[in-house]
Amino acid sequence: MKRVISSVMVVVLMAMVFSSCERNESNEKYLTNKKGWVIAKAISNPPYLNSSGVENADLAKSWFDECELSDILTFKSDNDGKRTVLTSTCDGNVKQKETLGTWKFTSEEKDDLKLEFRIPFFDDGKVDVVNVTNLDKENFEFSYKWKNGAGDDAPQYTFTITYKLGK
Repeated sequence: MKRVISSVMVVVLMAMVFSSCERNESNEKYLTNKKGWVIAKAISNPPYLNSSGVENADLAKSWFDECELSDILTFKSDNDGKRTVLTSTCDGNVKQKETLGTWKFTSEEKDDLKLEFRIPFFDDGKVDVVNVTNLDKENFEFSYKWKNGAGDDAPQYTFTITYKLGK
């Protein structure tokens, strides 16, 4: 009888160990991977009217230049704190690293994951809170609402930016 109980205990213990290993993947671990993130897709709803008069829902074609599409966005978490770094890699060589500021999760609820950081492609330099819609080993996607101008009649856009794991 002791053998049966011992065997069952060992099996239960092993199951607990293996199931806890699977849960070690945290949002912070996904976000702070060493390879960083590269833009895969950027969508505007409604389509964004840029300064050149081009209206397009696909921001990768109308907003970002080719160099920006290869930039690597990295979230660091180490002795220097939590900071966001943007690395420009226009011709495949590192051209410039810019620390954009700090980052933090403001909500880690399963259905309400929010991240506060400076979005690299906005020129205002301020920190924004975005809704993280997907975060795993391979993908980082967020949506951000932006109002173009003041007043009730100013258009409001929802930008959905999808990043893929860097190389």
